[in-house]
Amino acid sequence: MFKLTNTNMEDIKIKKNEMMPNFPKNEGDILAFWKENNIFQKSIDQRDKNNPFTFYDGPITSNNKPHYGHALTMVIKDVVPRYKTMKGYHVDRSLGWDCQGIPVEYEVEKTLGFEQKEDIEKFGIEKFNQMCRESVQKYQGEIFALTERMGRWVNKDEEYATMDPAYIESVWWSLSELYKKGLLYQGYKVVPYSTRAGTTLSNSEVALGGYKAIVDPAVTVSLKLKDSNTYLLIWTTTPWTLPGNLLVAVGNDFEYVEVEHKGRKYIVGKGLLEKVFGEDYQILNEIWGKDLVGKEYEPLYPYYAQKSSEGCFRVVHAEHVTLEDGTGLVHQAPYGEEDFALMTGMGIEMFDYLDDQGNMKDEITQFAGMFYKKANKYVMQNLEERGLLFAHEDHEHQMPMCWRTETPLIYKPIKSWYVRVSEIRKRMTEENNEINWIPEHIKDGRFGNWLADARDWALSRNRYWGTPLPAWICDKCGATEVLGSFAEIKDRSGVELTDPHKPFVDEVKYACSKCDGEMHRVTDVIDVWYDSGSMPFARFHYPFENKEKFDQKYPAEFIAEGVDQTRGWFYTLHVLGTALFDQKAFKNVVVNGLALASDGSKMSKSKRNYTDINIVIDQLGADSMRLYFLSSPIVHGEEVIFNEKFLKEIMTSVMLPYWNSVKYLLSYQDESKLKNVSELDLGNIMDKWIVAKLHKTMGEVTTNMDAYDLQPATKSIFDLIDDLSKWYIRRSRERFVNGDVNALDTLRYVLVEISKLLAPFAPFLAESAYQTLVSSKKESVHLEDFSVVDESKLDEELLTDMDNIRKICSLGLNIRDENRIKVRQPLAQAFIPVEDSELQEIVKGELNVKEAIYSKEAKEVDGFKSQSDGTVFVTLDTNISDELKAEGFLNELTRGLQVARKESGCQVGQDITVKYQTESKEIEELISSHLEELEKVVLAKSFEKVATLENGIKLKLAEVEVFVEIIK
Repeated sequence: MFKLTNTNMEDIKIKKNEMMPNFPKNEGDILAFWKENNIFQKSIDQRDKNNPFTFYDGPITSNNKPHYGHALTMVIKDVVPRYKTMKGYHVDRSLGWDCQGIPVEYEVEKTLGFEQKEDIEKFGIEKFNQMCRESVQKYQGEIFALTERMGRWVNKDEEYATMDPAYIESVWWSLSELYKKGLLYQGYKVVPYSTRAGTTLSNSEVALGGYKAIVDPAVTVSLKLKDSNTYLLIWTTTPWTLPGNLLVAVGNDFEYVEVEHKGRKYIVGKGLLEKVFGEDYQILNEIWGKDLVGKEYEPLYPYYAQKSSEGCFRVVHAEHVTLEDGTGLVHQAPYGEEDFALMTGMGIEMFDYLDDQGNMKDEITQFAGMFYKKANKYVMQNLEERGLLFAHEDHEHQMPMCWRTETPLIYKPIKSWYVRVSEIRKRMTEENNEINWIPEHIKDGRFGNWLADARDWALSRNRYWGTPLPAWICDKCGATEVLGSFAEIKDRSGVELTDPHKPFVDEVKYACSKCDGEMHRVTDVIDVWYDSGSMPFARFHYPFENKEKFDQKYPAEFIAEGVDQTRGWFYTLHVLGTALFDQKAFKNVVVNGLALASDGSKMSKSKRNYTDINIVIDQLGADSMRLYFLSSPIVHGEEVIFNEKFLKEIMTSVMLPYWNSVKYLLSYQDESKLKNVSELDLGNIMDKWIVAKLHKTMGEVTTNMDAYDLQPATKSIFDLIDDLSKWYIRRSRERFVNGDVNALDTLRYVLVEISKLLAPFAPFLAESAYQTLVSSKKESVHLEDFSVVDESKLDEELLTDMDNIRKICSLGLNIRDENRIKVRQPLAQAFIPVEDSELQEIVKGELNVKEAIYSKEAKEVDGFKSQSDGTVFVTLDTNISDELKAEGFLNELTRGLQVARKESGCQVGQDITVKYQTESKEIEELISSHLEELEKVVLAKSFEKVATLENGIKLKLAEVEVFVEIIK
């Protein structure tokens, strides 16, 4: 990465003698200029504080090196605040650090070589948490360096960290408020559980981890009916849950059959007969499911046999039973959400025979101490030895994965703390309807669907480095208090907390107010996503201070993150905003997609399938990456492939044309007073057209940026630069060469306005151009106001006419190409459906024809060639007279001499002498008869014919050759 050095302003500017720009070096110089002159703070300070625009930055997990995902969100989070600042808003930009939770713990565990939670407790929670604290600071420097290098501006004074005591106190306040509202409660439920992390996860975290194909054993098991020789057949992909089997579920209205197979009687779903038995069975009876309900069977294992008194070990009806797979009789144990709900609804007391790490507890004596997956094998062996394993096979199915440890999750019955999201679901949906989502489909799709099925949020985590849950429970009467401030803790216990983390807060105990018992804090910390969802208020230590500041900055006008955050940060912001403040937390959100490696796969450090981001920026600069991201579908939530070649294309098609346009102006006008649009003389149609195009672009960019539609806003600027360089400058070249002041003033005005348009998108290039073009100016382009449309300069009719002219010219050039007629060869006439003489002159110049003649239709004459695109047409007279041929020859010679000038290193406007050598009488006559014209065009003082040239440049004209030497 470039180091900031003292800035020479000339290093920032574009120079007319510079052959090629070094964009990365220029960006380093501009970073230094901004820093030395405090440009960012000035851009904020000059705007009225009473006209704020609030942007929330989600806290960054800083436990690893920065990557392209960071850069992408940095760009989106920078372009909108820069734009809004130039539109007159006071925009503070915070940077937040997500410091706690499983991601941080897991990295430290890997460093220490820990594999189980017990390792942490043996090591010492205080020492472990201190290492976690240090680890999150390890990469903050690198992330901040990338932030700065990408040109993203952030306020250091608004920086926050979720591990800070003041932040945690605000989180505690919010939890206390939820408890008072009845939205925080303790319950016993089956929840997603990571055996590697040793803790529960929320449903949104399950969504973040996604699903993966896992192969598990699928077993079909026999359960003997009491007082009968008939067996129920159940099917499961979790043999480890069979020691906890309590019920068999059927569907009342499903058909079942009793069959005989290999001398034993079985009951299965009728529609699954062949799947279970093939063709080797004999039907004995047909039974409705409702007639099976109530039948008792012998427990598969003895561990919970006493639960028969609670109604266990019998057939029951359940709505979740299907006949799509298995046997149609469903094994019920405490390790499934539907199973759990069914059994607790029947009054059956639940249990859990797995410990925190997923190992069988001692109560399951045959398999005690075994990891649940390992136990599968031994359960199957045991059942086979007892003659109860009817069938088994390997079964591939989709399993939820832990979003950080990348290990399979299980569903486990746990007593945990929950946020009662189900109670505010309707209100959350109402508020979501008022949010502007980019792309729009996420509102009612990915996010809306998630809200519609939002479940209570499993909040507590049996971990160490996180915000402790501020709940204290009496060890005698069970009274519960959720404390919302450090002051409350001091008031209850006399303890003044300085560090609210474990293990210090665990030592806080106090007398119960309802009995003679003692209040002890629950040992859990909370879901790290609650921390990030609290940032709108917790970063200001609300409500303990900054109440007015918070009120002014809530809700946010704008937020941005990746599509995965629809079930992460976006979701938790929305839950807490609705639960605490009864309104949405943000009004507009840009959802970006994922940047993939060049082969279309996910970027992976282990696969090394991408170039380090710092290397790419050092080679190609930040602006090229910014413009690539902003002009791609990735800012509309879509995946895109990232490859350095795309950045090079942006440089070639956008940045260099603009840079060259500025440089081109400098060749003819070093310095000039910048004129306002009202001062320009727009008598020439090309000047009038480019100004109209500019102001139309201003409107398009403003409209799209106001709607947070970044891609079309960016592409509008690209189109303008393309039109400027490929059409306006090229068609006005002769006017520039001749020093036409109106053309030069118009070009300068357009280039300066483009620098303002570009400023939020490519802040470095915009600054460089602005400093080059404007002598009496603001200190920086980023202190300017954004370009404003002048309605009087809009001319849709002219823009449409010029589009048609360009189509006509394109068709005409196609005709030349198909007939192998070079553009430098003049033709007699073109027939076009355009009457305006100024527009006809453009066609004459572009197609190199002597006349452009209005015609209502294409001409069909010998030697005339026509083309049409359905809206316009052109007919070219391709007959070439001797006079036209000679003129074409002269044009070729002139062009060759101009190329020779350039190759010889001549500067614009520099006089030369031309020596030439040729065997062609035709060329000799051509030079002598057009000597004065040639001298004027190529700025030659004289032409001298010589017999030989040692260092001559070869020019090939048709079938003849001439060698020239340019003497400066």
